[in-house]
Formats: sequence, C-alpha cells, structure tokens
Amino acid sequence: MRRALALAAGLLLVTSATLAAPEINEGALQVLPEPPAEPAHHHHKHLTISAESLDTGWVTDRQCHYQLDQVGAMEVTFAPGRVRALEIARAEHIEKAWVEGSSVQLKNVGPNAVLCIHSENRILERDPSTGAYLLTSGPYMRRFLDGYFPLRVSLQLDYPAQLLVLKEIDPPEIRPHATLRPGQLRLDAWFEGRLVLRLTFVLKNPK
Repeated sequence: MRRALALAAGLLLVTSATLAAPEINEGALQVLPEPPAEPAHHHHKHLTISAESLDTGWVTDRQCHYQLDQVGAMEVTFAPGRVRALEIARAEHIEKAWVEGSSVQLKNVGPNAVLCIHSENRILERDPSTGAYLLTSGPYMRRFLDGYFPLRVSLQLDYPAQLLVLKEIDPPEIRPHATLRPGQLRLDAWFEGRLVLRLTFVLKNPK
C-alpha cells in the first residue's frame, strides 16, 4: 500500500512508510501547542523574493527535510511549469537520489536521512486591480490515506524591504508563530491538517 506525504506547493512525497496515531485528523488545520511525543518530519524552507521576482513571479527556494520515514522508495514532485533549476543539494543516508523531470526520486531511505533541494518556484503573483503581490506557499501536510499527521514547518522568508511591505498573513491562526522584521519573516510551527500559507505584500512606494 502506498502512502502520500505532501509538504509544499507543487511538492508531493509518496512513500511506503507506516504512519499511526491515536486520533486521525481529516484535513482541518490544527496548530499544535507543543511538539508531539514522537519525532516527526521537519520541513525547513528558505524562500527569497528578489526585485526581479516582482516581474517574473519566480522565487528562490532552498528546502531541507529531516526525520524522513524509512522507506524503499520516495518521490518528490513539483507542479510542471512552476519549478526550474531543480537540483539536489544534499542527500544523506539515502542509497540513491536523482532528479527526473520535475521530480526528485529517492531509493532506500535510511534512518536519520536528510534531503535538501534547491529550486526556483513560480509562486508570486500580482493582482492587477490592486497592485498587491500574493505569495502562496503550500499546501504543507503530512498525509496518510484520509488522515493527517504532525508536521513541523520552519520557514525563513527574505524580501526587499526597500520595495515591499508585508500586509497580511493567512491563515490567521498561524500568525502567532511568525516573527516579523522589515524584509524578513520567520515562522516555526507544529500542526496537523493542511496548511496553505498566503502572504500579501504591497509596494512601499507605489507610483
């Protein structure tokens, strides 16, 4: 039986891992007040919006995955047309890892495995009616059949403070876990269910 573990926008990990939990979350976002008792998947992501991103929509993505399930095969896929310059930056305790089209294929994931991927993702869009920019990152989720299990997401976002002002973070329940400074957002949260992070920016000095 195959299990699915989805972790980011356009990204899906398919694994034969066995997941178990006393209660099953069916997809509703639930931010956890504290980490689960057992170690769980940690997804660390660093997104960088450049001045060029405002014209192209492409954002630099540096992501690493820790506490991967020990499985014989795993596939990391991105939405076609929304990823480029895809490469494996680090693979530890994994017998084989390679890029295949818009995916990263893994074979024989061992204990304490680490996977780091570099790419550019087209996840920034401008609303022509308002001039605002929307960055959509997600869905982040750890899913088995119809159940969703604990996942830690640590997000570091850098953007040009001289050009953009971050106006809104959605969903609101994730806001208490975010730290903001001009040009920076830092987020660290444990949750179950589906998390789609939507960040709205406006130009600092609109013409």
